[in-house]
Amino acid sequence: MKKDSVLKVVTQKLPSNDAMRLFHGRGGRTPGWEQVNIEVYPPVLWVIIYQAIDETELQAMLNALLPDCDKLRIKSIYIQRRYETGNPVQVFYGNDDYLDRDFQVEEARLNYWVNLGRNQNTGLFLDMCEGRRWLRENAKGKNVLNLFSYTCSLGISAAEGDARSVVNIDMAKGAVKRGQQNLALNDVPCVSNTFIAQDIFKMIKKLTQKGPFDILVADPPSFQSKAFDVRKDYEKLLLKLAPALADDAMLMLCLNSPALDTQFIHDLVARVFENYKFIQRLPNPEVLADVNEEASLKVMLYQLNN
Repeated sequence: MKKDSVLKVVTQKLPSNDAMRLFHGRGGRTPGWEQVNIEVYPPVLWVIIYQAIDETELQAMLNALLPDCDKLRIKSIYIQRRYETGNPVQVFYGNDDYLDRDFQVEEARLNYWVNLGRNQNTGLFLDMCEGRRWLRENAKGKNVLNLFSYTCSLGISAAEGDARSVVNIDMAKGAVKRGQQNLALNDVPCVSNTFIAQDIFKMIKKLTQKGPFDILVADPPSFQSKAFDVRKDYEKLLLKLAPALADDAMLMLCLNSPALDTQFIHDLVARVFENYKFIQRLPNPEVLADVNEEASLKVMLYQLNN
């Protein structure tokens, strides 16, 4: 039965000290479960339903999980139904001790604040774990510019990787403040960490003055009303920031739009930079496997060669 195979996938990495995606129904590889993702923010199992479905199998799977919750170190199971007004959350198991309040989770020995509630974003994008790993392993001695930083997990990973300096910028003041709080949770070797809450396009000149940057990280929203449209603005942003980059800068360009493929990124880099080398597309975690890999998260690495 499908519920048994999903139960096996969900439990094979539990108990876990790290927050992580456990089941990615949105990848389309489990028919009937395409609208369900399951994550763990220890000690909470977080279930997201994106569109109305027949929940019989899901409810059966979760009920089958209950006898092992203590062994799997799961204290609560919450279900967020995003198709309903206000993204309501049901306490399926346990209590609401971790609902609508800040608590700390760990990923790869770094700590972050998260909040599981009516917001669609918890404070930590678990699907970006490979991007954080790459920065931990490759930022040593580098000046890093982290655009669309949200709560700054990528910047903090670069700081943990002993970057020379990290500049985090996002227009959402609350997200940037949370980034500062996240940094305070961790003892990182990088001592120069800057946090800017401002529209990136309004900061181009100042960012250029803070350069040159050895690593540019950009993880933009696909579309943010009146602020950023990845189809129109991604290329314009790279053009404006090109003078802020070191001659041999690395680019980590991210794209999480199912409608746009890797060629979209290749093409815009080719239009902006005359001399560059495509390094690799970072592999997504196995759990994020998709029936159409071009529709899944794309984290693309390039190096300039001016």
